[in-house]
Amino acid sequence: MKGSLLALMIAAVSTGVAANTYQNETTLNYGWGDIANTDSDLDAWQLSHRFYLSPVDTSGNAPLAESAFINKNASVFATLGRFSVDGDDQNNWSVGGEFMSSQHNFYGSLEWTHFSNTNDQQVDASLGYFITNDWLVGAIAEHSSPDEGGSTTNYGVMTKKLWDLGTGDMMNLEATVLDYRNWSTTRYGVGADYYFGKNFSAGVGYQWLSDGVFSESEDSLSLRARWFAMQNLSVQAEVAFDTLETADDLYSVGVSYRF
Repeated sequence: MKGSLLALMIAAVSTGVAANTYQNETTLNYGWGDIANTDSDLDAWQLSHRFYLSPVDTSGNAPLAESAFINKNASVFATLGRFSVDGDDQNNWSVGGEFMSSQHNFYGSLEWTHFSNTNDQQVDASLGYFITNDWLVGAIAEHSSPDEGGSTTNYGVMTKKLWDLGTGDMMNLEATVLDYRNWSTTRYGVGADYYFGKNFSAGVGYQWLSDGVFSESEDSLSLRARWFAMQNLSVQAEVAFDTLETADDLYSVGVSYRF
């Protein structure tokens, strides 16, 4: 009986290791850190699930983390989050979708987030176009409706490019610009991930607030890595220094399972 249970557990974990497709991905993340200029500790949990409308093919040369992007697989997702500041808990949840197809070059995404026991809501949207199969450009919008009233909508642009280096390695480059009209400032972000083959990546991100590209008033640097221990199981970690949200360092670790 014990041998049968062990065999079932091994089979459940290894399902999809030899397969070249997946249609579901579940991710659990935990983050922690401090809030600058206070004695407050921050803890955050996030559980998300993404369902792809068609199976994602991983048999090509693209990194496993970029399979859905390079194959243009549309998806819908839901996320549950919980963060705590010195024991004061706040829950939130979101639903959304990402729409793209190998039949056309258009792109769209939409996410709605609600914070429990408040009227706080946020909607993030983007519309884009694939200039080439691995290069996306688009416009983004962020609408916030805080509990105390006074909703705002901010607009910007984004781009994402996956470079094939011709050595079996690839590089992902991303950039965003978001204009905060009510505060007369702009949020800039750039990032790069180097893929060592299909299974491992290491990356860096940099964000800053400024009224001009080269005159930042606040900035944040992040380092991240992701490793697919198996084709359907990955672990990831990130550290962000002086984050724009807390003005202090934040750390996170996570695990993702595909099936």
